[in-house]
This record gives sequence, C-alpha cells and structure tokens, in this order.
Amino acid sequence: MKKYVLPLILLMICFAAGAEESGKIDLTINFYQKRIYYLNQSDIFIKIALTNNTAETYRFKAATNKFFNIDFEVKTLSNLILDHSEKFIIERNSLKQVFFREMSLEPGEEYGFVTDLRDFVTFENAGIYSIQAFFYQELLTQPGSVSLESNKLTLSVRPPVVLKEMQAVIEVETGEALQRTSLPPDEVITYMLNARQRSQWEKFFLYIDLETLLLRNPQRSVRYKKLSQSGREEMLNDYRLSLMQDKVEQDILVIPQHFEILETTYTPLNATVIVLEYFDYRDYTEKKRYTYYLKKKDKYWFVVDYTLVSIGTE
Repeated sequence: MKKYVLPLILLMICFAAGAEESGKIDLTINFYQKRIYYLNQSDIFIKIALTNNTAETYRFKAATNKFFNIDFEVKTLSNLILDHSEKFIIERNSLKQVFFREMSLEPGEEYGFVTDLRDFVTFENAGIYSIQAFFYQELLTQPGSVSLESNKLTLSVRPPVVLKEMQAVIEVETGEALQRTSLPPDEVITYMLNARQRSQWEKFFLYIDLETLLLRNPQRSVRYKKLSQSGREEMLNDYRLSLMQDKVEQDILVIPQHFEILETTYTPLNATVIVLEYFDYRDYTEKKRYTYYLKKKDKYWFVVDYTLVSIGTE
C-alpha cells in the first residue's frame, strides 16, 4: 500500500496548485469595438470585466464616478508612464462626495463596463503603448489603496491624419479616411442598413445626424441646450456610445435580415425614404415599414428622424 502514497501526495499538490490558480478574482481588459487608432482623432474604448472565479461571494464598492474604481497605467516602449488626463486629475482631486453601491458577485458571475482610455491618460505622441488597469474594490481614495491588476494590452496609436470633412471617420478595415460621397437618399439608407447588417459602426454613423437624432427626446434636448460647447461634444460622444451598446434608439439599431426600398420622395433639402424590413426569428419573420427622414447639408444627405409601423408576420 505504501507505494501509492507518493503519487497520491503529488496528485493532491497538483490539484491544490490548480485550485489556487483558478480560485481568484480576475480583472481583464480588452479593446471594445477594436479599430485603428489615430492620435487625438479616435476614441479608445476599453471593456473592463471583473470575474469571480472563487467559491465565495466577492463584495466591492462600485462608484458612480469610475475614476474612483479604475486607474490605468500606460507605458511607452521605453517604459515611460503617460501622465493622467486633466479630466482625471480634476475629478480625483475634487471635494465632491463619492457615491457608490455595495455590489456582490457570486461564484462565476461577472461585472463589466466600457470606458474611454483617453479620459484617464493623455496621449501626446503616436507610438506603441502597453496598457494595464487597476481596480480598487474599496475605492481609490488615498495613496496605497489595495487594487487588482489586469492583463496587459498593446496599443498602437498612429499619427493624426488630415481629414477633408469635419466629421469624416476612419475606415475600420483599412485605416483609410472614410469619406462621404453625394449619394441620393435611397442609396444613403441602403448604405446605412448594409453597414448595420455587418456591424460596421463607423459606416453606420457616416450619414446619421447624431445631434438632431439626440434632440428628438425632449428631456435630452433641454439638457443639451443648457451645456457649453465642450459639454455638448461630451454628451454627443456618450450618446454615440449608448447607441453602440444598444441602450437608446433600439428601433433604428435592430438588424434586418433583408430589406427593400418601397418609395423615395424628396425636395432640394428634404427627403423621405420608405423601407420594408424583414426580421427573422426562430418560428416566424416579422415585417416592419420604416420611414426615414433626411435633410441635405453641404451636398450630403443625413438621416435626422425615423418612424416605424409593424405590419405583421409570416
């Protein structure tokens, strides 16, 4: 019987080591909607996930202002750490009360959110950077606060490009400037819906007037009009992110299986495009008639509003 003792002990040691490796709270970061990033011209959205891989309940404080939960360390290839952004420094050193919720994660559960890296650090030069996040479960309120460390990501920031159009965006696949062309209204809608079918967000937004769409909501409109120019830009960026996360305007974000243009009418400055869109579900196909309203600005047509009517299933 003694000859089985050593293998059994080794097996128990290996099992304990494996349990120690997997039985922890994991903090992971990944690029959200990864794209090619240009200096001062691209949002750098990071998805942060906190996962409980232990057998116990994990409790932490989730701050309303994420600057008190999360910090980033971004380094150059020469190991220089980038400075925090002005926004981060102001928020972290303000005398405002820090609001938070007591949160708990059961074994196997995950808590996650998306944030813009540029809110935390200042990028002054193009280059290659390493990114690591730190999560402060009891909030980052004083030096030496205990934190969890994430994995590291490699970020490539390209030099800025000169864009001919103020709101031109960057082509995700090639990194080339994505330029608008003078498409007729029905082709604008076709372009937009094709982009949505392929989850190509930059192309989807190319012919959408985000500001006008945001102002459709009376409460948002009142708040937006009271803001400064910088405040309005921040609200528009938040609105764009909310659209990408399917938190607002869900009707325009639903992906049709296929669609057909029924009717297009327009004057020199206004257009209406009626589209029959088909949405496939497991046991049936739903049909909806969308009416898109467009306005012409600087020789380009932009979607400014929409309505829809459900016309049954088949």
